[in-house]
Amino acid sequence: MPTGRQTFCAMATKKQPSLVKIAVAHDELEANVWKDALQQDGITPFIKSIDPLTPFGVAPSLPASLEVYVLAPDEKRARWILGQLQSSP
Repeated sequence: MPTGRQTFCAMATKKQPSLVKIAVAHDELEANVWKDALQQDGITPFIKSIDPLTPFGVAPSLPASLEVYVLAPDEKRARWILGQLQSSP
């Protein structure tokens, strides 16, 4: 029996953080190094291939075709981590 009150699902009203592209890796090796470094610091990275043939296994991914994304709240820390990797010998 309706009581006149509206109920809302908490998941439906809660805004989810967006993804932010923080880097473009030259190849799969570089993308995996970055992914591991971010995961070790508690950041979940998302790697997206923009090469249309890679998912089909036709050819290895093209250079600079792997984008690295993180959740918006993790962006500053993730950029700092990647900057540390690139500045180390």
